[in-house]
Order: sequence, then structure tokens, then C-alpha cells
Amino acid sequence: SDVCSSDLYARQHKKKGREGLTAARLGQILEYLGVARLITLDLHSKEIENSFNRLRVENLHASYQILKILAQIEDLQSEELVIISPDTGAIDRNKFFSSSLKKPLGLIYKERDYSRVSYTARDSNIISIRLLGEVKDKIVFMADDMLGTGGTILKAIAALKDKGARRIICAVSLPFFNGPAIEQFEEAYRDNILYRVIGTNAVYHDADLLDREWYLNAEVDDLFARSIYRIHYNLSLSSLMDNTKIIKDLLEKNSKRSLLEK
Repeated sequence: SDVCSSDLYARQHKKKGREGLTAARLGQILEYLGVARLITLDLHSKEIENSFNRLRVENLHASYQILKILAQIEDLQSEELVIISPDTGAIDRNKFFSSSLKKPLGLIYKERDYSRVSYTARDSNIISIRLLGEVKDKIVFMADDMLGTGGTILKAIAALKDKGARRIICAVSLPFFNGPAIEQFEEAYRDNILYRVIGTNAVYHDADLLDREWYLNAEVDDLFARSIYRIHYNLSLSSLMDNTKIIKDLLEKNSKRSLLEK
């Protein structure tokens, strides 16, 4: 096979005790099957790319598609908008949004009890949360790569709300919503803790999620289609891999629209 289009399910890129490196194992399986090229979306960590010996990885980003949706519900030039990373692992992702939008960047530090396993959003292993940054009366935008049970994000949202955040918008590239996560996010929305979640259609969902008022869907199928087309015809992927220019154009359009509305 010349090209394989997939979202890596394996987050495991570091060893803890005798745990296996499932990202490396996945790479070995794909290479054994003869895959020469992998197209994926927002890898959990850059280290995962080192799990492959011969296979070439094209790691696409949904930042532009997510910001297009964000621009429909918020003024991207608003002085009230701040960027908060939900944990230390997502700091690079949120730093990109912070630098692109020229907004302050904060960080949530979570202390975990690794003797416990997270099964649901309520039953997570997070035992304390600390915030580095100011969110009082602010509109918070927080981005992460993956949402499983949603425990991490829901606890982060509750902590930000306690700190006085006015609205909280989350962006997730791979929104799985495992178990009862959808209902627990619905409850957070009804309690005015959550404002919006922006996800992508890289993960299939039916009307149970898509019809929720708090959920907004960013489409990335065109991004994958363009990537496959360019690879097939040996064309450059640079413009698709680097979203800086198109995000800059989006911000200029958003700024002009804001001026017209005033």
C-alpha cells in the first residue's frame, strides 16, 4: 500500500514501569503490513513519529478548521479572549493558538493519582488542579488532541469556572465521548459550566451528539482529501501542513467583519 489514512488510537509514547509502547507497536504492525505512508490528525505527541523506521508520517492539523468555527461564535480580536492549556502535555498545541491569535496563554496543572484508573468523566484520577494565568471575566479557549471519557476536560472547565471564567470553549481534534460522556457534558452545559465544544468529523458521531446545542462540528475530510491528492500526484504538502498563512487571512477577514459590525 502506498498510503494509509488513519487516526492513531495509541497515546502511549512513554514507558511507565513495564507498560508497552503501543504507539511503537502500531508502527511495527503498519510497516509489517507494507504501509509506506501514514496520514494522521494531531498526533498526541511528536515522539510518536519516532516509532516508525521506514514509514513516512504526514501529521495534519485541524487548527484552521477549528478557528473557522470559533470565529463564528466569538470575536477572535476580543481582548477578553484568553488561551488556556488543559495540561502540560497540550502546551505546544495551545501555544500555537496563543501565538496565532496573539492572546495570553495560561496553564492548568493537574496532580493525578496513578494508582486509580479513569473510567468515566466523574471517576477520573485527578486529585487537584492549579491554574497559572488569569481567567476572571474572560472567554477561555482550551484545545486538546483527544477526548475519551472527558474527565480531564470537565474537571478543567469546573476549575476555570470557579476562577471566574465567563465562557469556556473547548476544541478537541478527536472527540470520542466514551461511555456516558455526552450526557455528562450535557449536564455541564445545562449547569452553565460549559459553553461550547468544537470537535472534528475525524471521529464519526450520530445525531445524539451532533444535535446537541453545545457541540460544533469542524469538517476535516477536505483536508485529508487534498493531502491524499497531493501525495498521489507527488505535489508538495507544505501549504497544508503549515496553517499560518490561512489563519492570518482568517484573522484579517474576522477583523474587517468586526469593524463593519461596529
